[in-house]
This record gives sequence, C-alpha cells and structure tokens, in this order.
Amino acid sequence: MDTYLDDDLEPKQPNVFWKSLMNRLKTPLTLGLFFVSALMVFFISMAVQIQMKRYEKMITEANQNHLKTVAQIAAFEIPTEELDHFKTPADTKNTAYRDLKYRLVQFAEKYKVKYVYYFREYDKDNFQYIIDNDFDPETEVGPDKILKIGDIARQALAGNVTATELGAHDQSWENLLAGFAPVYDSSGAFYCVAGVDIGDKVFFDIRRNSLVMMALQIFALAVSMIFGVLAILVYRKKARETEEAHLKLQYFNNNMRQAFSTYLSDDVVDEVISDPARLKLGGVNRHMTALFSDVKNFTGIAEVLTPEHLVDLLNHYLSTMSDVLLDQKGTIDKYQGDAIISFFGAPLELADHAIRACTAAVIMKRMENDINRYVLEKGISPSPLLTRIGINTGDMVVGNMGTQKKMNYTIISNAVNVASRLEGVNKMYGTWVLASDSTIQETKNRFLTRRLDKVKLVGINEAVHLQEILETKTDATDAMFELTYLFHKALDLFEARNWKDAGEAFNNVMKTFPNDYPARLYANRCTYYKDHPPVADWDGVFSLTEK
Repeated sequence: MDTYLDDDLEPKQPNVFWKSLMNRLKTPLTLGLFFVSALMVFFISMAVQIQMKRYEKMITEANQNHLKTVAQIAAFEIPTEELDHFKTPADTKNTAYRDLKYRLVQFAEKYKVKYVYYFREYDKDNFQYIIDNDFDPETEVGPDKILKIGDIARQALAGNVTATELGAHDQSWENLLAGFAPVYDSSGAFYCVAGVDIGDKVFFDIRRNSLVMMALQIFALAVSMIFGVLAILVYRKKARETEEAHLKLQYFNNNMRQAFSTYLSDDVVDEVISDPARLKLGGVNRHMTALFSDVKNFTGIAEVLTPEHLVDLLNHYLSTMSDVLLDQKGTIDKYQGDAIISFFGAPLELADHAIRACTAAVIMKRMENDINRYVLEKGISPSPLLTRIGINTGDMVVGNMGTQKKMNYTIISNAVNVASRLEGVNKMYGTWVLASDSTIQETKNRFLTRRLDKVKLVGINEAVHLQEILETKTDATDAMFELTYLFHKALDLFEARNWKDAGEAFNNVMKTFPNDYPARLYANRCTYYKDHPPVADWDGVFSLTEK
C-alpha cells in the first residue's frame, strides 16, 4: 500500500532550514549592514573633518607665526637709506634696483616665502609699492604701483607686526597669506613696511575637501577613507614643511639668544627676542653710562703663568665680574684681555643707568675677595687681582656699527672716552673706582664718594671733576665716613690755597689712615706749593699727561 505525504507535512532537512532562514533574513541583514556602514562612514567622515579642522588651525597659526617672524627679519634686511633711493618709476631703471631684487630673491628662498616686498604710505588712503622679488614682466611692480590701504596694511603702517587671517584673501589674490612688520630708519623713526607672502591654496583645498567629505558621508567607506588619508598626508606634509621652517627660525632665535646672553642679562635678552625692533641697524643717540674696568699689573701676572693657568684665571675672573654687570642689566661691549668694556641704558632704556653702573662697580670690588681666595688657593695666580674702574655718564651713540656683513653692537662718543680715561687715572691717585661728577649727580646720593681734582684728561678738552666711589652709603663703615670727612675738610683748605694748614690736615688724615694714597699725594703737593705756589689765575684744573 502506497503512502503519500503532503509536501507541507514533509520533514525539512537541516541545511534546507538554515538556507530558508538566511533567505528570509537577507534583506534585513543587508539593510542593517548598509545602515551600520553608513553610520561608520558618517562618524569616520566627521572624525576626519575634525582632524582636518585641527590641521587647518595648526597650519594657519604656524604659518602666521612664521610670516610674522620672517617679516620682522625682512624689516632689518635692507637699510632704509637704500630703500629711500627708489621713489619714482625712473628710479627702478638703474642696476642698484635690480641688484636689490636679486637679494630679495635669495631672501625669499632662504626663508621659504613666495614674495618679499616693501611699501610706504603714499597718502591717507593709499600706499606706494617700493620693491619686491618678482621678475615676471606681467606681474612685476614698483614705485608706480599705488594701492588702497586695507585694514591689515593700515595696521602695518601704524607700526604693528601683523599677519592676514585665513580667508582674508580670495582666489583672485593668488591664494596668498601675508605677514607685515614695520621698518625703522637709523634714528628710530617709522619709515615703511616689510611684507612677506606664502601661498594659502592648501587652506582652500582643506575647505573644499571638507565639503566633499560631507557629501560622501552616506556613501562608500573606502572613498571616505581615501579622501581622509590623502588629506591627512597632504596636511602632514605641509605641517612638516612649516615645522621645519619654524625649527630653523627657532634655531636662529636660540643662537641669537645664546650670543646675546653672553653680553646681556636674561631678562634683557627676553625683551630683545620678543621685540627685535629694539636692535635697529645704525646708531641712536642716548643718555647712558659707560663702565671700563682693568686689572692692575695683569701683564706682569700673565708673564709668569702657563697658558693653561692664564686661561683658567681669565675665565674665572671675567665670568665673575661679567655676572655682576649682567645682574645690574648692563651690556658687555667687549673684552680686551682682562679689561671689560660695558654700558648701561641700551638696548633697553634704563632710567637708573648711573645707579646701576656704580652699584656694579661697588659689587665688583667686593667680589675681589672671593676671586682672590679662589685663584690663590688654586695656584693659578701669583698675586691678588685688583681691579681699577672708570665710570662716566653722558650722551653716547649706541647701535650696530661696521658693515652689513660684520657688525658690532657698541658705543662711541666723547663721554665713552672719558670713562676709558678715568679707569687709567686711578693709577695716578691710588684709587680703585673713579667716576665723573656727571655720574655721581644722577645717583641720588646713594653712594659714599670722595671729591678729588678737576682734571683735563688726555685727548679731552673739557675738565672733568673726579669723584672716588668708596661704597654704598647703607653699607659704608664708620671709618669710611671718617676718611671722607677728614679728607674733604683738608681739601677745602687746599682749594682755598691755604697750603700750610692743608698740608697739616692731610698729614692728620694719614695719621688715622696711613695707607691712603690721595692724602699723601695732596700732602706732597702742599709741601711743594708752599715754596712754588701756582700762578694767581690758576683755575685749579690739573692737566694730565698720561692715559
């Protein structure tokens, strides 16, 4: 007997069951996977967009800092005297103009910028182009180009260091991002503006790609990832280039800091690095104080030392004394063997430059005890080191002097020569720290000083009133006050030409202070003048014949 089973009642095999189940779930699974993929694409695209924005911000800030720094360097690159030659289109026909453009081409290549140029204010609404590094006949411009003053240019013409914001220029401006810095002439007056440009096409690319990524958020993951990876690679490359340029500039600043730190105090270096315009090319006239120091009989000391001991001796002495000068915000001009030439009041102006210079001199004399204890214990000096110091205050020219290739930040003037001569005059009076009366008048009575002669120094026409600095008044001993009192009392008699009483008064000083050389000097003068008095119209000024 045959048995027939209904198909619906026929038992299913396991593989057929799973196959049916998969067929039923295929559509939901496909839709679910698409939905998950879409979400992944969306979130990954959003992550890529955020990363792109971060790179955009990072690169923008890095390039703006780069532009500002390079613009400041460009402000010092060309002297204003040279730029002042080019004011009309006719001035651009000479070879000097073309030579200058070639120098700007080299500058642009060195600092990785597209354009470097200079412009000056033409009138209240316009500025005049001066020169740039462009040799393309279709785009080359010069003093014949008069342009409207925009907000950024107006800030630059006002003396500010600026950089354009991303999007401040559109495609018609060749995708340029610009930085500007003021240029000052040798007198410190504003002259023109230095500008540098780099291409900002990469930033427009970032924004365009970002919009593309938004459109692709619901599409293929692969496309989104490719665009993201390519964009990141591009941005990282640009970031590396910018970082390399920044590192080079940082290296330049570090070297400049290291060089300045040898001659300037750390806080002065910080202010100069933050505002390089303080170091203008050329010299400026400024009221300052100069300090010259030298070691007594250092030549004799050096003759008996080995080269190694001589180097150790100089290094220890100069390091200790230089630290004292730098702590008082002094600037070290140069070292000449054991001599130190320094000044107070530049590159940063100091209202109390005279006080700082005199304070440094007092501390330097105090430091001799520590220095001599060290060099004698170490056996690197046969005798103690004794420092003579000369100080003078007056108008001086300070600045970078020399040539474009070799410059020295230094001081010159008759007032500087006086400080140099005063250091040597110590030998004649047996003193250690001599200052001019012009210096002492600006120290607000903070120092105990001894009044000496009025002298005409070698090579100096005007008489200088000598003042010996003994100590700060707050730290001076009773013996120091007694010495100055007795000495000034005797000096008053000397200046009144009372030779007999003055001689007795100076001898009285030597009874209490037998080693005081100035008192002995004046006592000998009194003995001489009693028998050989000076002429009746003698003005009391001594003319010195030795430096």
